[in-house]
Amino acid sequence: MRVAFEIVGVPEVCKGIENGIARLQIAVYKQMRAEMLGLRNYTVQAHLSGPTGSDTVNQKSGALARSLHFNVDEQRTEATGKVGFIQSKTVPYARILNLGGTTRAHVIKAVNAKALAFYASSPNLAGESRMMTALGGLLIFRRLVHHPGSHFPARPMLYDAFMEKKAQIISNLLQAMENM
Repeated sequence: MRVAFEIVGVPEVCKGIENGIARLQIAVYKQMRAEMLGLRNYTVQAHLSGPTGSDTVNQKSGALARSLHFNVDEQRTEATGKVGFIQSKTVPYARILNLGGTTRAHVIKAVNAKALAFYASSPNLAGESRMMTALGGLLIFRRLVHHPGSHFPARPMLYDAFMEKKAQIISNLLQAMENM
């Protein structure tokens, strides 16, 4: 005795599966872009301009926040989202603020003016052009300063923001796939 099967509509079934996969990829890519934009905005709000705390970086110009960008690399089988600082001449300090580190001793010269101006509280700066301020510090003027270098503790704002939003990002991506 022999049993034979006839499979009807194989090309149609394969085409339907391919279309479903394509729609799923589009949904995941779209949600990944939304999540990375949200993570970038959350990092700026909570870690660059939020309530001041030990891990909040105080803003002066907003250049650090403007240098924070996101990207989603969409491959055929995966989507990789990234949020990070774009290194530039205007924000060379982004990496050291995020990861921590040290700077070597260096000379700081007046470039856009005849002298640098800074406040100092030390009274043993004899021979300097100085003026007492209302705050009690000394206003010092110098053509150049020999800076001894600095140590910056790590303030991993990108990692912290991701860990704070990780569960929500995963949940939203899963929800996008389920809503297909």
